[in-house]
Amino acid sequence: MQNLSSTQREILLALVDLYNRYKRMIKSKEVADVIGKDEGTVRNIILSLKVLGLIESKPGPNGGYVPTLKAYESIKNPIITPVFDQISLYKDGLETDIKISNIELLDITNPSGNKVLLRVNGDLRKLKVGDSIKIGPIPYTRLVIEGVVIHIDDTRKELIADVTRMISIPKVQIKSLISKKLVALKPDMTLKEASQIFYKEGIRGAPVLDNEGKTLGILTTADIIKAFFEGKYDAKVSEYMKSNVISIRDEDDILTAIKKMLIYNVGRLLVYNQDQKVIGIVTRTDILKTIAGLEELITP
Repeated sequence: MQNLSSTQREILLALVDLYNRYKRMIKSKEVADVIGKDEGTVRNIILSLKVLGLIESKPGPNGGYVPTLKAYESIKNPIITPVFDQISLYKDGLETDIKISNIELLDITNPSGNKVLLRVNGDLRKLKVGDSIKIGPIPYTRLVIEGVVIHIDDTRKELIADVTRMISIPKVQIKSLISKKLVALKPDMTLKEASQIFYKEGIRGAPVLDNEGKTLGILTTADIIKAFFEGKYDAKVSEYMKSNVISIRDEDDILTAIKKMLIYNVGRLLVYNQDQKVIGIVTRTDILKTIAGLEELITP
């Protein structure tokens, strides 16, 4: 990237990321929200980037900012991600006391593979070539990088890893992931009735609500299979539903949903609005589609 200050780099990278995600004019407030800075400061820095030919703008209520081709060229290779909060390095799935101070992606356009250069604080003697490592989600970019260590320089406090996986978790509220109407079950329904609803609606789980709309539990296809395996074909939903329901607010971030699913080892979360009313379910599949950017490709 050309000779930019750390703040200029931060704002330009955030703008590029937002534009790549939404494909529209980006407001200065959106950039400010992503990087956690005052909007006035962001606007002042954007003006300097505009002078450098890295950003174009359009005035008016529908206006905003977009990166130029020059901006993409300047950040193409290498990509340097400034780290403002200390990020932990994970080795073989376990957190270490090694902290990342800077991240540089190398060979980003190389079809045979990418590498990442990490500048760190901590004892690199705890790592060796061949170790599997992970960092992230990184603040503001929300990037997660996994790789295998191929070189360690303890003197310079640097290491290089072959990147095996790299994803960016979008900044999306849960309510934007709820695409289907809410399908709910009654506790006195039979499992046969519930399975017919699941088949008709193309779902694998649904909340169980009483007549006042209060959540009593959740029933999944796994619960129905268990009951049928036990020969309980006429059992009621209330007999096999799980009463310990893991939930999330509709305004929570997708990252919160991912953490909850990992912590509680569940594949779906009930979604509540600010009135504590259940409005839907978010599943692992919903999240994977969003992260992979596939929701527009598979929507009829």
